[in-house]
Amino acid sequence: MTDRPVEILLVEQDTQLAEMISHYLQEAMWAEVTHCSTADEAMREELTTQHEVLIADLALPDTDGLTLIRELRLTNPCPSILLADNPTINDAREAIRLKVIELLPKPFDLANLSSLVESAAESERAARRHRRRYQRARRIARRIVDERQDLHQRMDLICRDFVQAYRRLAQKVADSGQLNAHSSK
Repeated sequence: MTDRPVEILLVEQDTQLAEMISHYLQEAMWAEVTHCSTADEAMREELTTQHEVLIADLALPDTDGLTLIRELRLTNPCPSILLADNPTINDAREAIRLKVIELLPKPFDLANLSSLVESAAESERAARRHRRRYQRARRIARRIVDERQDLHQRMDLICRDFVQAYRRLAQKVADSGQLNAHSSK
């Protein structure tokens, strides 16, 4: 079970539909829905909060939903669901290319949308956990490599000091003439 609500960015110009979707998702699941009417608002909103799921209308007043998804993916590769009045084959192809989870034609079943959002949020959370573990493992590996290099450098210094000390000792013994005294006996 999660300890925080699913953060959803809903980009829909029809405020009545947006209110209905927001209300339903908040009731059906533990969700915090942020509504934007335009792609520009959505881009500004995404700068402050990285949402776990994006639900966008294909037809927005300032651009289309596919362009919005493409732009948002540069900073947040979260799962996306597209809503469309009359999607074309080209819209569907582009949605598939962008790895959109679902292209839902309007009108759609809110329960279906809710289950799509839930599974998308869970997979996104699992992916984020995986990315955090991977990054943590990389930091640990980097630290181990750095410490190993540091240990290697210290061992080199110790070995050099030992060799220099041995040479100084050998030089002192040679200078004292004690080697000749032992060899003549």
